[in-house]
Amino acid sequence: MDHTREIITFQLGTYANYVGAHFWNQQEANFVYTGQNESKLEAIEDQLPNNDILYREGLNDHHQTTYTPRLLSVDLAGTLGHLPLAGELYGNYVQRNADEDVQKTRQQVKESQLCSGDQLDVVEQPLASMSEYQKDLLKGSVAMDKDYRLTETANSWVDYLYARYHPRTLNIVQDVQRDSSIQALGLHSAGTEVWQSPAFNEDFCDRIRLYVEECDGLQGFHMLFDLDDGFSGLASKCLEHLNDEYNRASFVMPLYYPRITSYPQADTRTSHSIRVVNTVLGYYHLSEQATMFTPLSTLESIWRNNTLQSRHLPGLHFQSSNLYQTSAVLAAYMDTITLSYRLRHTPELLNRFCSRVFYSGRKMTSAGMALPVGMQRDQDLIEYLDQKATSDDNSSLLTPLTPNCDAGTSYVMQSVMARGIPLSRLKRPQEKAGPQLQMSAYSCNSISQMLQLYYQCSFHGSITNAASTPLPLKTQLPFPYDMFDESVAPDGYLQAPTNKEDVRVESAPLLAAIQSSSKLGDHLDALHSQTHRIQLSKLQAYSQSGLERDEYETALDHLLEFRDNYVDSQFL
Repeated sequence: MDHTREIITFQLGTYANYVGAHFWNQQEANFVYTGQNESKLEAIEDQLPNNDILYREGLNDHHQTTYTPRLLSVDLAGTLGHLPLAGELYGNYVQRNADEDVQKTRQQVKESQLCSGDQLDVVEQPLASMSEYQKDLLKGSVAMDKDYRLTETANSWVDYLYARYHPRTLNIVQDVQRDSSIQALGLHSAGTEVWQSPAFNEDFCDRIRLYVEECDGLQGFHMLFDLDDGFSGLASKCLEHLNDEYNRASFVMPLYYPRITSYPQADTRTSHSIRVVNTVLGYYHLSEQATMFTPLSTLESIWRNNTLQSRHLPGLHFQSSNLYQTSAVLAAYMDTITLSYRLRHTPELLNRFCSRVFYSGRKMTSAGMALPVGMQRDQDLIEYLDQKATSDDNSSLLTPLTPNCDAGTSYVMQSVMARGIPLSRLKRPQEKAGPQLQMSAYSCNSISQMLQLYYQCSFHGSITNAASTPLPLKTQLPFPYDMFDESVAPDGYLQAPTNKEDVRVESAPLLAAIQSSSKLGDHLDALHSQTHRIQLSKLQAYSQSGLERDEYETALDHLLEFRDNYVDSQFL
């Protein structure tokens, strides 16, 4: 009997929920509903994800069938805005009518004869603000051609969330109020304390257990979490619990904020030091607890970086510190790279996917992506790859999304996923092929086979596993389509620049890779070099939190041991 191979997802932290909101929006953009053209459905079935891996079917209070992410999210108080803690399960959100509520309350008091209506003072909490997009979504009148200005107005991930969550999904750290100017839950140890508090731990672990009990063939966990702050401590304890209780594969993506991180009662220099300590402790536990982890950021470098130089993805222009835009970039990567084991007829499993990349203790991997793929509208893949292979500037297909790191082109183990490139764009028919017939790649009969050959020829001593699907990345609302420049056509391929403002990118081809090489040692070296400038005793916040010097020294020693895995002799 075939099992669904379920995966449970965790989003721990504000930025993790920004990325997660885009990720789940993307899943629902690919849903195919009953009643759609059945012949069309059969034609595209193989290229669609198996949604049952990440989603669960259930019933709401009105006995209506629901389909919601198998997800547990944690964030700070004040983040949810208009969104009820129990979620908005497929339109069951009830809007308050202030006048009717007040009149109803007065009538109930009058009938109870507790006091007369004119003696009653009603103190009403104001309604939480709601973005224009959410207002239209609630009314079922979202206009795809309307400019909701989410890039400028989105103050929380709930402002653009299209997906609807299960009532057990949302969890709030009630004692910590969100502050957009600082990391309110600032320390790794603060997150550990949240996990250990009975008020949080018992309920959260029960919710995990309920999800697990619903699964027929649980294969593992996805985890997104903010590495800069206390959510790294919460994630570490959560991973420890998952390993102790369920012993399944875990693919973890720690996230760095795309802006300078500030902490309560800490100047800029102290804030840099706290960020480094949080990362050291986070990496220490990840190297022990995670099956594989891939740090993600749109920034080139992280620690003590005051310039915040952002990565450049050709064809994209995003504001380097904008949470709504940068999280969309990272969500596009996550959605694409996980397709390797989420497509309907793939034999791949999460554990096998991880083992293809990491080896010899190299649990930390790096990310690379091309969004969009730089193919011209009239260009075939064989021509594009040949152009890249013969170019003088040695330009890579991918832009790194792991800070302080470039995987290089030698002794790399990687998994590559291409999406949105149809088989018709592979090469021209033989009678029209012309110069393509002279290329060795012309014998390739699939997108994945041609990519495999390209990396075999271009990457010295490397091992590549390539896969592909014709399914493109959907870039309509609420995805920030305004990031694409004027040289990108509506289908995501490159064209002559146009100034037509009404031309919007609706989908895009994308190439994503997860990589392991000795170059990741540079990332760990950059982190360790920053620890020499830290005197833990002078970090008042950490000294008051109970972090022992011995614990920090153990983490540092382990970081050096972990770095030893990233030398070429380990590959050879």
